[in-house]
Amino acid sequence: MRLTPGKCLHLVLVITGMLQLRPIQAQWLRTTETLPWETDYNTARKRAADHGLPLFVVIGTQNCYYCRKLENGPLRDPQLSTHLQRHFVLLKIDAHREPELTRALRVQAYPTIVLAGPDGKIHAFLEGYMEAPRLEEHCKRTLLAVSTTEGTARDFEQARQALASGDYPRAVTLLRQVAREAGEQPIGQKARQLLEEIEQQAATEQQRVETLLAQGQTPEALAVLTNIVRSYAGTLAAERAAGQINRLTAQPDVQQLLQQRGAQDLLAAAREDFRLLRLYDCLLKCEQLQTHYANQPEAQQAAQLLAEIRKNPHHLARACDQLQQRTIQLSLLLAEAWLAQGKTAEAAACFERVMRLAPDSPEARVAATALSRLKAQGSGIPTSGPLQPDTSRGR
Repeated sequence: MRLTPGKCLHLVLVITGMLQLRPIQAQWLRTTETLPWETDYNTARKRAADHGLPLFVVIGTQNCYYCRKLENGPLRDPQLSTHLQRHFVLLKIDAHREPELTRALRVQAYPTIVLAGPDGKIHAFLEGYMEAPRLEEHCKRTLLAVSTTEGTARDFEQARQALASGDYPRAVTLLRQVAREAGEQPIGQKARQLLEEIEQQAATEQQRVETLLAQGQTPEALAVLTNIVRSYAGTLAAERAAGQINRLTAQPDVQQLLQQRGAQDLLAAAREDFRLLRLYDCLLKCEQLQTHYANQPEAQQAAQLLAEIRKNPHHLARACDQLQQRTIQLSLLLAEAWLAQGKTAEAAACFERVMRLAPDSPEARVAATALSRLKAQGSGIPTSGPLQPDTSRGR
């Protein structure tokens, strides 16, 4: 009796419950393989479900003439093989080694090709040899019939990659989209499972917050909450963390505590800059302490650091050099930003400023090369005459 596709619906799922399948070692078609075949049914089904891809199952025997013809012909067709590798999980079954599975599928001719969705639903049951164009057409019909679109499968794979790299916000966005589009399909269920795992990770961090608060370590708890908001954006845990941050920071005693901790951290950073002779950065931090933390004792200690730098001409000279170097670097960045907007005159003025500030430096040589290139391109930049005045002074 010939089995139609309609009678085969969900037959693969039924077979899974009937059989304890052992790993299959392909004994037929022993010619050089050109496709990444799975030979274990359960492994192939899991791959299909995990990746939201349909199954391409070939059932044959070692001595089948048309099985060898299929292998050496259509399955070596470049267009068909590329299509199969990109869109299907490939499974090869030796009918002699898996007679129960073969009988359950009611296979009557070799080779027989079964095209099934990620959920095991059979969409095509193809008996006998078939040329590549016709076989590819059946594969395309199956892809259209499988409601998990290629875009959904691609989004799911990108979400898995984002998870592997720790990019949870991107993973959450993609997984929610997959879950919405795939519904109750296996890939949709897997997406919801991964979302739940992310929520559990964030919830574990939330438990740390409660422990820290119970120990009176409010700044540390706020740091963990901030990390939850940043690292798990898009989750319910991140929303709850943001609300908890707002409630905590609204309390006067917490505001005072944060003010103290902020002043302490900034002073420690300023002292480290002073120790490493990053004197311009040290000046900026000390001035910030005096401006924003004037009522804290750290502001007085910052004033002492400032005085020590200001009374020492070597320190001030070093700070000036550091400021100039930073100005040079920022000028080069500004020139690139102007060029990106097509503003060549503004970019040229930045390059000229660099050449004027540090005429013998590597940065000046970079600026001179860029300026020469602009002039050679006829970008409206004068090719001779004095440099343009530095219009940034006095701003």
